[in-house]
Amino acid sequence: MSHSNHQELQALSKIVRATQGADFGSALQTSLSRRRFFLAGGATISFGALLAACGASESTGIARIGDSVPDNALADVAVTDVVLLRTATSLEYNAIYVYEAVASAGILSGDAATLAARFLSDHRAHAEATSSLTEKLGGTAFTQPNPRLQSIYVEPALKLIVGDTSSGIEPTADPVADVLALAYALETIAGSTYQAYIPKLSDPALRGSAIGIGEQEARHAALIGSLLNPDRLVSSFGLSIAAQYREEADVPALAYAVPTSFGTLSPAPVILGAANESGTRTTINLETPSLNSLIYED
Repeated sequence: MSHSNHQELQALSKIVRATQGADFGSALQTSLSRRRFFLAGGATISFGALLAACGASESTGIARIGDSVPDNALADVAVTDVVLLRTATSLEYNAIYVYEAVASAGILSGDAATLAARFLSDHRAHAEATSSLTEKLGGTAFTQPNPRLQSIYVEPALKLIVGDTSSGIEPTADPVADVLALAYALETIAGSTYQAYIPKLSDPALRGSAIGIGEQEARHAALIGSLLNPDRLVSSFGLSIAAQYREEADVPALAYAVPTSFGTLSPAPVILGAANESGTRTTINLETPSLNSLIYED
């Protein structure tokens, strides 16, 4: 050991003796001087480092306490036109899943059931179209619901509507209203997704296809919105539609549910399920697919 190391060891020994007998456990719970605490802690760490430096080992590694955290870099995966099309297709299958589940449960009837059947047909056509575009680009079509959106949005929402005895979830008091609310949110998110993908698609022809499908999704949402909130319908001039013109007119006025030129890309909140003891119902915020819910190719 060198002379300088010997002097440092003597100095550290004095620090250790000065801090012997200190009750760090109780002091940490009351008012231990930060200077004294760090002095003792620093002495312990430095003393260990010094002993390691003076040992017989010839290792040149830096002395440290514990293991370093490995560097887990994110995979560099390109978001291509194929990825966007596969993701759009997965959303169509999310909607297909919901409409098929609702039809199987017999929740809707009359005009609402007819409307849902039409929307189901539209989504099947959309899925076929986006799958075809995917294959034309050399990709593999995705023919399942988006797994992430299905697990965090769709399946929990359906459980809130029909109930789930294994989870202790009671069915909603108004399943028709909840189904329409969920369908409105899904259609809104679908339209927002196509709108968001337009500037991301590199092929101009694909942008045209995306806006065409997105327009239909927005129309779906607008029509469901008119069922949920008929009093908020406005004419093409921005005026409220009188009740007598909503059902009995030979040529009803055009109705819109989109207040601006473009739809919103923000989350679509939907309130579902039975109320709890305090009268509060569950809110699910549906969002457009993010990087961790895109359907990449293997």
